[in-house]
Amino acid sequence: MTAHIITIILSVVSGVLVYIVQNLLKENEKLRREKRDNQEKKQKAIGNGVLSLLKIQLIEYHDKYMQGQNIPTYVYENWDEMYSAYEALGGNGMVKRMKDDIDRLRLGGNGK
Repeated sequence: MTAHIITIILSVVSGVLVYIVQNLLKENEKLRREKRDNQEKKQKAIGNGVLSLLKIQLIEYHDKYMQGQNIPTYVYENWDEMYSAYEALGGNGMVKRMKDDIDRLRLGGNGK
């Protein structure tokens, strides 16, 4: 009789433990998914912010150096690196047209 009661108690306890472990695993997965989603949102926001800053600087360089007929080599190298990053982040065609303008300038001089 005692063995039968112990078996019933162990069955109930093991059932409860399985239920608790399953719920913990589900909650853990939910938390990991939420964390991953938040990280993706943050990464996208950072990318968009960098894209905007690059666009502003590229436009400023374009406006400044298109006034003359040349662009200093170091400025052109900066432009090219920023443009590559801008393009990799999904920048649009407006700055591509500006790149074509910049590429037509002569290298050298003071660019003023």
